[in-house]
Amino acid sequence: MIKGINEVKAFWDQITVRWKQLSRREQWISSIGIGALIIWLIWQCIAIPLSNGQAQAEKKLAASNGQLLQMEQQAEQILALRATGAKENPSANKPIDNIVHQVARRYRIAVQRVQNRGELLDIQLANTRFDTLMGWLVTLEQSHRIKVRNIQLESTETSGMVEVRRLQLERD
Repeated sequence: MIKGINEVKAFWDQITVRWKQLSRREQWISSIGIGALIIWLIWQCIAIPLSNGQAQAEKKLAASNGQLLQMEQQAEQILALRATGAKENPSANKPIDNIVHQVARRYRIAVQRVQNRGELLDIQLANTRFDTLMGWLVTLEQSHRIKVRNIQLESTETSGMVEVRRLQLERD
């Protein structure tokens, strides 16, 4: 450790000797350059990251405010529907492919291709866990009245995983 301190002291002594060898004008120009370098480093290391962080926080705040407004509107709609005694399934008005994609994201199922044929969908999925697939299909049927019309599964080399060869869904 003392060796390191001695090396730093020797380096500083060299810089001091060179500084004294410079003319007054060169010292003045070097001082301005060093000052500008310090200001630039402070700007790059502190001001810009703070500015970027503030911009990201403002974006998140705007998104949260948008979500809050949407939730308030939906809450008003729910209260209005409850007051009228409505019992209709809210997903009945949504396109079937949107519901399928939304629920698939919730179950982390990768939908590779969807071919929409009105109220019938042909779907191609990536290999997925069997229990996850069954949970997804049960949710579609129980919560959104979307039933399996036809399904063809194959086992894969990985235990618990299935390959979905063919899947057709329809709205009940």
